[in-house]
Amino acid sequence: METNLVLSLGSIMGIFSLFYAWHKEQKTTSNKISVLENKMENLASRMANHDMLITQIQQTLQQMDLKLTRIDTQLSQLIEDRR
Repeated sequence: METNLVLSLGSIMGIFSLFYAWHKEQKTTSNKISVLENKMENLASRMANHDMLITQIQQTLQQMDLKLTRIDTQLSQLIEDRR
C-alpha cells in the first residue's frame, strides 16, 4: 500500500511540476509576443511617417525642378534677347 501511495504522490508532484513549467513557459512566451506586437505597431507608425515624408520630399523636388526649368527658360530668353 505504501508503495502505491508513494508512486501516486510522485505522479501528482510530477504533474504539478509539469503544469508549473508549462505555465511559466506560456507566461514568458506571452510577454515576448506582447513586446513583439508593440515593436510591430511602432515600426508600422514609423513606416507610415517615413512614407509621408518621402511624398513631401518628392513634391518639393518636383517644385524645385519646375522652378529650375522656368529659370533656365528665362535665362535662355535673356541670352536670345541680347544677341
